[in-house]
Amino acid sequence: MDLSGLIHRHDYAPGCSSSSSPSCAADSGTDLTVGDDDPTRTLIRQVLGAVAQFEKSVIVSKLRAVRVRKRRETGRCEGRKPFGTRPGEAEILSLMKRLRRKPKGGERLSFDAIADRLNATGVPTRTGARWRGPTVWGILGRAAGGAVN
Repeated sequence: MDLSGLIHRHDYAPGCSSSSSPSCAADSGTDLTVGDDDPTRTLIRQVLGAVAQFEKSVIVSKLRAVRVRKRRETGRCEGRKPFGTRPGEAEILSLMKRLRRKPKGGERLSFDAIADRLNATGVPTRTGARWRGPTVWGILGRAAGGAVN
């Protein structure tokens, strides 16, 4: 049987449009989603629903397996990548760490002071916004493995 003919007939079946009737018989254009007592229509709707549910389950399973594999390989999979992984960010991260170090006999810069210095020198953020102290704190905390003071 020519499958393209079925698709063609389904697309142009009389009385069936994709917006008003998502499931139509390809040969007659009969709307299969009408809630009547015809057992054949009920069977077709249930089979199509079961196939759709199966397909979704297979996709979810494949995506879960890929995420698990990626986490094993790299330690992370989802979400925004940590600051310092994109081109040019490693230098900015290094600058932040240098600014945060306590100089001999001096005071350590606060996170707000580091943000002010980065803004004053025109160092760009990832989003183009201004640097803020809590942002610097979060970046340095993640870079240090969660232990930042």
